[in-house]
This record gives sequence, C-alpha cells and structure tokens, in this order.
Amino acid sequence: MIALIGAAVVGSSLARVWPRDVEVAFSLDPGVTELDVDYLEEGEAVASARFMPAAGKTPVVRHVVRLQPGEYQARITVYGPDGRGVEHAKVLVVPADGLTRFDLTEVTIGSE
Repeated sequence: MIALIGAAVVGSSLARVWPRDVEVAFSLDPGVTELDVDYLEEGEAVASARFMPAAGKTPVVRHVVRLQPGEYQARITVYGPDGRGVEHAKVLVVPADGLTRFDLTEVTIGSE
C-alpha cells in the first residue's frame, strides 16, 4: 500500500515537469517566404523551428513542439519577399489544451 502511495506521489510530481507535445499554428500573410520560431525560457532558446511556406498555399503553418510545463516566449521572425524580417514576441503557456494559434496576419510585412 505504501509503495502505491509513493508511486502516485512520484508520478504526480513527474507529471508536472514531464515534457508535453504542444500543437502551434501561425496564421501568416500570403507574401511570407520564411518563418523562424524560437521558444525561450528565461531568455534561453529551448526549442527552435524554421518553415518555408509553399507559394500559393494557405498561409497557415502548424507544428508540434515538445516543452516542459511553464511559460515561454515565442520569438517569431517572419520574412517577406524582400528578405526583410519582422520580429514578434508572443507568450506560450504549457500545458496548452488543444491548438495554440498565433495570428500574424496584417502585421507581418510592413507596407511601403
């Protein structure tokens, strides 16, 4: 009995720090040529991803990132056809139920 209680306590402690798969989607303007994402914890990158959306496709990029529970800053750089990047910072809280969406439309590529 004591072993079962001990296992339950250890299991619940591990569940709070065990990495989880988090599904993230980025809505982009059609002219986006590249998307770079760094997930920062206390200013340090703990995961990164780079995407090159296919021309003519729906400008939504989805991926799964494995992170421990906690709060992260998503540092997102979006590149337009001219090669210039626009950086954004968003907050991602793990665990997140379902899909986390970041809407970067109409703010990703500055107008001239």
